[in-house]
Amino acid sequence: MNHEKNEIFVYNNGQYEKELIPAEKLLRLIYESPVGSATLPFLVKRKILSRIYGLYCRTAFSARKIPQFIEEHNIDMTGYSGSYKNFTDFFARERTDVSFPGESNILGSPCEGVASAYLDIDPQKLIGAKGSYFSLGELFNNEKLAETYRGGSMLHIRLKPANYHRLHFFDEGKVLDSKFINGDLFSVSPIALGRIAKLYCLNKRALILFESKNFGDVALVEVGATFVGSIVHCFESGESVSRGQQAGYFLPGGSLLIAFFKKGAFTPDKELIKQTTAGYETTVLLGKPLGYAGAP
Repeated sequence: MNHEKNEIFVYNNGQYEKELIPAEKLLRLIYESPVGSATLPFLVKRKILSRIYGLYCRTAFSARKIPQFIEEHNIDMTGYSGSYKNFTDFFARERTDVSFPGESNILGSPCEGVASAYLDIDPQKLIGAKGSYFSLGELFNNEKLAETYRGGSMLHIRLKPANYHRLHFFDEGKVLDSKFINGDLFSVSPIALGRIAKLYCLNKRALILFESKNFGDVALVEVGATFVGSIVHCFESGESVSRGQQAGYFLPGGSLLIAFFKKGAFTPDKELIKQTTAGYETTVLLGKPLGYAGAP
């Protein structure tokens, strides 16, 4: 495909679509201009932008932007209540029609977004964005745990602002442990991902160790971003969970989920791998198949 400079495309059901990035001009000013680069560290580390935006989104006044946001992003509101007191309430909206594959060996997407998939991962050199790399030990803040995923597979799902921002367990099993790792709140838009080295390891995030019945021991990493003030969990460590059960949700802003599987435990869908290799993220819906249990 021939794309104009700075255009970002994602793969969706056989077609390549230009991605609509909210506040794209502002993001490019912040992340790509000399002026933005000079002020960005201060604004991000002090979390000034996120605090101000978070306060606004909790006001009744912010509810006025909901209809326009739905129209601009062509959001399908099927399965939602449709009544929200403010934008935060809308952003964390809950679906009533959650469905996952009935076959135990098929992994349904734990969230909505755009996905990439990788096989035979090296914990010391994981692919980030636009040729950048990051270390799994830094992401986990645990080198020993990172090594247990050598040769395994990785699913990377970026949730855009218009996506459903609740996460669900893709399999029955048990939550072994979870912890929050404090950090910055850089944007996780494609614009920022291509500019900030090791962004995933710098941002605020949560690590969930999940013992799944059909896919083995899985490490889930939820990464916060600009305007995401909180990552909320809906479970307790040690709790047994069922497939499709709600795991947690993000509050306003883009965000992402990265899932790590041990060697031979999970094989991503061939088309997903193909598009990732070609440099494209693939649009995925909650509960839709992303691959199967076992080795390729």
